[in-house]
Amino acid sequence: MADDFKKKGRDSEFVSTQEHEIAYLMKATKKTKEEVLKAIREIGPDRQMVMEYLSKGHL
Repeated sequence: MADDFKKKGRDSEFVSTQEHEIAYLMKATKKTKEEVLKAIREIGPDRQMVMEYLSKGHL
């Protein structure tokens, strides 16, 4: 993750399984930790695709 949040780089395109990333996705999509982790495993680390997957309720 970038030190300066005003700068968006390649890292912002991807999600990880770090606690703060999981917590953000849980809050943004109103999903459980298990659902978020499952989506990341199934879709991969692409942030936009994971968000779309979780938002559409594919779980």
